[in-house]
Amino acid sequence: MITMKSSLSRDIQEWLHSRIQELYPAVAGVGAEHIEVIPLTGDASNRKYFRVISKESPLSAILMVKGVPEGFKASEEKTGRGENEPPGDPFLLIARMLSRASLPVPEILGENGDASLLLQEDLGDASLYSYLKEHPEEERSLSFRILDLLLAFGGQAIPQDSAWLRSRIYSEELLFWEFEHFLEYGVSITDQAILSRMRELFREESMVLSGRLPRVPVHRDFHSRNIMISGRGPVLIDFQDMLMGSPLYDLASWVFDAYRSLPEDLLDELVVAHFHRGKTLGLLPGDLEEGEHRNLLARMALQRNMKACGRFFYIRDVKGNPGYMGSVSGTHENMKRLARWEPSVAPLVESFLPFLRKTGL
Repeated sequence: MITMKSSLSRDIQEWLHSRIQELYPAVAGVGAEHIEVIPLTGDASNRKYFRVISKESPLSAILMVKGVPEGFKASEEKTGRGENEPPGDPFLLIARMLSRASLPVPEILGENGDASLLLQEDLGDASLYSYLKEHPEEERSLSFRILDLLLAFGGQAIPQDSAWLRSRIYSEELLFWEFEHFLEYGVSITDQAILSRMRELFREESMVLSGRLPRVPVHRDFHSRNIMISGRGPVLIDFQDMLMGSPLYDLASWVFDAYRSLPEDLLDELVVAHFHRGKTLGLLPGDLEEGEHRNLLARMALQRNMKACGRFFYIRDVKGNPGYMGSVSGTHENMKRLARWEPSVAPLVESFLPFLRKTGL
């Protein structure tokens, strides 16, 4: 049996031990004291992660342990109206689909029957966020590689055996639900007349953002902490909430990231490049003009940051996890930056700016 420096149950240890012996025969004869399972910092979901390493063999893998799903709450994360039930675990199904499309995702090394245990490739600890802290001189070249990846992700064809994904859509209803999530957790407004006016504005935004552009595959959380920089380049993680939505959504999530800011000149270069290449690839309609592309991107980025802001407060207030509160200021700064970057969204930003919750509240 493997010695576990964690709280893993005996059943999990037994499954992991048998899987490691299949994948890494050299480990079979290695003493248990030479194998470690190290807890890693998780995300806001019900998944826990562990690094499995051996001191005497080339074993390094990531174990994902999926907990029991929480009951649905009014403010819990949604994936979209009309979602068909996937025929299995969404992460596993999407990982295999993306891999077949030659998109860079972690290699799946093994899973148990219900995919509550998953062993996957160890990509290391360097996310785009941390990597650029150490290598700022690579930001421009790396950014254009990531733009290539973003466009490839949006341009992939959904195969017939993944048809359930086509019904996972970023609908007007879902966009408005996320705006409501922001009103519930991200602001402090007691005046019902102001709240009513906010809802009217957000309903209008939801209609525009869901209806103007064609739907393409969307990662839904495409940002600097969900792109790992490994020996094979940028690799995507945390894609289990993938759906069909605006070709501007992932771009908005990335270039107006709550965790780090892009330099203004690079931001503008990437946006212009996305406009021209998106049209060439057929991801953007032929009648879309550059000014409208910028306007819609700003509105989408504003919606994305409002949703993230509300989500960070929700994770603290409801789930009891304050780990994301340090990033609330990033969403607030992005809202202000968007008002400067695209003045057409300034009136909307100014309508709720005085009511933003402070992190201590």
